[in-house]
Amino acid sequence: MNPLLKSGISAVLLFAGTGRAAPFVINSAGNRVNGSAIRSAADGTVLLTTPNGQTLTFRPGTYRQAFADKPKEVFQVEKLAKKGALAAAAEILRRVKEEYRFLGWDQRASLMLARVYLPLKQFEDAAREYEALFAVQPGLKAVPKERANYMQALLGANRLREVGVMVDEDIASGSREAAARAQIVRGDMKAAAGQQEEALLDYLRTAILFRSQTAVLPEATYKTAAALKKMNDPRAAEYFQKVIDEFPDSEFAEMAKGEK
Repeated sequence: MNPLLKSGISAVLLFAGTGRAAPFVINSAGNRVNGSAIRSAADGTVLLTTPNGQTLTFRPGTYRQAFADKPKEVFQVEKLAKKGALAAAAEILRRVKEEYRFLGWDQRASLMLARVYLPLKQFEDAAREYEALFAVQPGLKAVPKERANYMQALLGANRLREVGVMVDEDIASGSREAAARAQIVRGDMKAAAGQQEEALLDYLRTAILFRSQTAVLPEATYKTAAALKKMNDPRAAEYFQKVIDEFPDSEFAEMAKGEK
């Protein structure tokens, strides 16, 4: 399975959550008000039905957060994702994003969409979703995994100058994880430009110098192997086997098996 496809599937299952819970509103005083049903209006007004049937109206500015229970559509999304039908899952996620505005699931659906668009190679759409999310959740842009995904979206959308700026920022940031992910993205930029030897050096440096950053090692090692293969270097087999042996549960191990 393509690692991007598996990553998209994992993204859906990770962010979809588990099971259902009662809807609620956190009012302006910070108190939680539970309900049995909830809906929102286009202006941000939230209507919460209480267990006794009363409808409470929360206008913008009178509540801190509103959250619906898990939409039935998300269960459909999960089933589609497990089958690898990410395009169909994305179509439903777009509806969830619109229908659950102001109710928590709009932003969650947007994040799932951003990550699902990557394996679908809808890079402009992925970048757009991330940028909308960063506008309302600025801290999300500092999360290394999401930041790296955003850079991949920019790279796919050929927004190379922006990617280069972010890569330089992350390598100089002092964060080991951010630097490791940025170095992989820099390798991807060079590979896309046909600079295989330079790309290999970035991947190899990441695999060797960032051994403590276990979250990025499967990708760095796999891309090292893939770059070596493109250069007809016999060491490629060694690195593909390394991915299989050391990271057997990663999506990159599945890809490495296909290269043997």
